[in-house]
Amino acid sequence: MTGNPEPIARARTERLSIGRFLRPGQGAFGCEEERRTDLIQLARERASGWPAERTVAVGDTPLDVESAHAARIRCVAVTSDSFGREELGAADAVLDRFAELPAALARLEAL
Repeated sequence: MTGNPEPIARARTERLSIGRFLRPGQGAFGCEEERRTDLIQLARERASGWPAERTVAVGDTPLDVESAHAARIRCVAVTSDSFGREELGAADAVLDRFAELPAALARLEAL
């Protein structure tokens, strides 16, 4: 799920080389719901009712972390020029580089 409209979201996922994970008919986009928690629920429904306990949001803002926890899912935060470890510290994992994501997800899955 993303707060972005679908075309922008798809372009960004392609640029990050993760577009293959955003299948047609899945995901949820900012133009569909105002509340991020509703977007998370919509994305889970479109993924055939993917369970909340196996859902992880990846974000780069405190709002991303807050929204994930409000939706009762885990969150991995990636630091940026705008938000560092201190601002993102409530996430279940905080990364300095997006490339660290696979290892962080594996650690969360093991919990």
